[in-house]
Amino acid sequence: RATLLAAPPCSLLARFIAFTALLSSIKRNLRVLVRATDSSLITSFLHCSLSSLVHSPWCNYVRNSIMQRLLVLGGNGYVGQNICRAALDSGKFSAVASLSRSGRPSNPGPCLANADMLDKVDWLEGDIFDSQRRDETFEGADVIVSTIGAFGSNDFMEKVCGDATVEAVDTAVKHNVSRFGFVSSTQVGGSMEFSPSFPLYGYFKGKEKAESAILEAFPDAHAILRPGFVYGPRNVGSIGPLPLHLVGAPISFVSTQLGPVSSLIQSIPFVGTECGSMVPVHAVSKAMVHGVSDEPRRGLVLSASEIRKYSMLDPQ
Repeated sequence: RATLLAAPPCSLLARFIAFTALLSSIKRNLRVLVRATDSSLITSFLHCSLSSLVHSPWCNYVRNSIMQRLLVLGGNGYVGQNICRAALDSGKFSAVASLSRSGRPSNPGPCLANADMLDKVDWLEGDIFDSQRRDETFEGADVIVSTIGAFGSNDFMEKVCGDATVEAVDTAVKHNVSRFGFVSSTQVGGSMEFSPSFPLYGYFKGKEKAESAILEAFPDAHAILRPGFVYGPRNVGSIGPLPLHLVGAPISFVSTQLGPVSSLIQSIPFVGTECGSMVPVHAVSKAMVHGVSDEPRRGLVLSASEIRKYSMLDPQ
């Protein structure tokens, strides 16, 4: 079931058609080979057949489906850890690594509480603003996902939520990264205009700046998610798992599933958008893994309602 949800029926049909066309081509050429007695004809056949195979849609699909190496920026954070876990569970990556200032999480969340699972991630330590460290860690990565974000002053938030990812995009292009994923915000791309006096202005401005850089550098190879509040069990210091879903899930339900009541809530500027855009963390992580691994030919921007559909998959 999970495989069907990750690969749309139209995609499966396209793969079948491409494979059928390839088999037909090989069959025609084999008939020529059987009748051929001239060595030059056989050589020509082999050359043409190999060329057709290499450039066929099916071969392109196989090439894109080869397991790749994933690097998650901020991977030891709440959302980042869940993306690392979802990537491991998917079996679509030959290696999963995380880059953050503190490296390996000292108090991993429930999704990576199993020591064996935690050890499967390569926990790299480094400052995202250190260009030399970026070069070292981006080398060899095929897919990069940025989950970087923080709260503070407007200048601080714009730098961390925006400039950090912008610099990562530049380095990713330099190292021929094939695809770039980003966890943005539901407020980006909306109709509301934010002024510097608006609460969290730097946070949203930074996310918007990062999105622009990704869309420009990876026009057909991006996966951008725009969730609101992300809820699920989250470790907080020595307190242990904080059940954020006990708050997020009821608010999300009331804001999206109660008809007129939900419409009234969502009509409230800013607050309504946030309440109607709350999503479970396992949906965010699965949506991101799908976006950077199963959509090789197009860019992807998912709203909160689209991300929420991934909740149909079994949670971690």
